[in-house]
Amino acid sequence: MGVKKLSTILLLFLSFYLANRLSWASSGTEGAAFLDIPVGAGPAALGAAYTALATNAYAPTWNPAGLGRLSGTEMSAQHLSYLDSMNYEYLSVVHPLSKEGSETQRGIGFSMQYLGSGDITRTDINSDGTQNTAIGGTFSSHYAAYNLSYGQTLGEKLSVGVTGKLINAGIDNVSANAYAADLGALYKANEKVQLGASLVNMGTPLKFISEGDSLPMALKIGAAYQPTHALLLSGEGVYEKNGLASFHAGTEWRPMEMVSLRAGYRTDTLDGLSPLAGFSTGLGLHVWGQEFAYAWTPYGDLGDTQYFSLLIHFGTAAEARRNLIQYQTIKMHRMVQGTPNAATEPEYEQLMQLLSDDDSHVAEAPKATDSAER
Repeated sequence: MGVKKLSTILLLFLSFYLANRLSWASSGTEGAAFLDIPVGAGPAALGAAYTALATNAYAPTWNPAGLGRLSGTEMSAQHLSYLDSMNYEYLSVVHPLSKEGSETQRGIGFSMQYLGSGDITRTDINSDGTQNTAIGGTFSSHYAAYNLSYGQTLGEKLSVGVTGKLINAGIDNVSANAYAADLGALYKANEKVQLGASLVNMGTPLKFISEGDSLPMALKIGAAYQPTHALLLSGEGVYEKNGLASFHAGTEWRPMEMVSLRAGYRTDTLDGLSPLAGFSTGLGLHVWGQEFAYAWTPYGDLGDTQYFSLLIHFGTAAEARRNLIQYQTIKMHRMVQGTPNAATEPEYEQLMQLLSDDDSHVAEAPKATDSAER
C-alpha cells in the first residue's frame, strides 16, 4: 500500500473516530472561547465556512494544510470592533518553502490573535447590592494566541498541516497560559470541489490561579464548490468537545473582477438570540492581486460587529498584473504615435515572457486558490 493511500485512509479514520467521540462528550465550561471568533472579514462574511478554502494567509488559523497550496508569500491583517468596547486584532504571514521542480509543496506561517477589553472602571458591590465605584482606577483584560504552522502536500490531491499554539490570558494582574495544537487536511476532489477537515484547540487547560477550563476543542469538516469563476459555495459542520454541533454556510458572487459580494449563515451564534444573529454579509475589493474586505455580523441585542481586513499577496502574480496594466499603457502610447504593431517591440516581448512565466507558476497551484484569495 502506497504512502499517499495510507495517509488518506488514516485521515478518514481519524475524522470519523473523533467525530463520534466529540458528539458524545459531556458539556462543561471552556476557556479561551475567543478562539471561536472568526478571523478575516472574508471568512466571517461567508458564515465562517472556510475550512475547505484556507489556501492563503488565513491558513495558519483556519486550516494549516492550506500552507501546502500557497501561490506566494502573503500577509493578512484584521481589525474588528467587537461587542461593547472590545477589539479583536489579527496578523499573519505565510511563505512557501517549495523548491523549483519539487513534487512536494511546503509552506510555513505565523499568526497572532488578540482580543482586548480596553480600560474597565473598577467597581465593588455594596452590602445592599448596589455598585460602588468610589474605589477608583481601571483595569483591563486580554486573550491572545501565538501560532506557528506548517503544511505540505502528499501527492497532487491531498495536503496536511499542523499548528502549534501558545495561548495567553490576563485579567488585571492575574495571567494564565495554555498550549494547544491544530491538525488539518485538504483534499482536491476535482477542479470545482475541495474538501477540508481540521481538529482544532487540542491542548492543556487555561488555568487561572488554581482553577482551569478546557480549550474549545472542535472538529470541522467542510466542502467548497465553485461551479463558475463568478460563483463560490461553501459549507461545513462543526462538532464541539462539549457535545454541541453546528453548521456554517456561505456564498460568494463575483459580478466583476474587482468586487466580491458575500453572505453566510451559522447556527452556533443563535443561542438565546434572534435568527438574525446567525447572518453575515460583506464584500471584497480586489486591486492588483490585493484584497480589502469588510464584513458585518449582527448579534441581536448584544450589538453588531464590524470587520475590516487586508489580504496582501507578494510575488509574481501581483507583479504580472501590474505589468499587464503597464503594457496597456505602452500599447495606447504606441497607438497614439501611429505604431499599432507594438507586439513587435522588445518591451512587449519581455512583458509577454514575464506573463508566460507567471502563468506557469500559477498553474502549479490548485484552482481553489483563486476562490480562497477572495
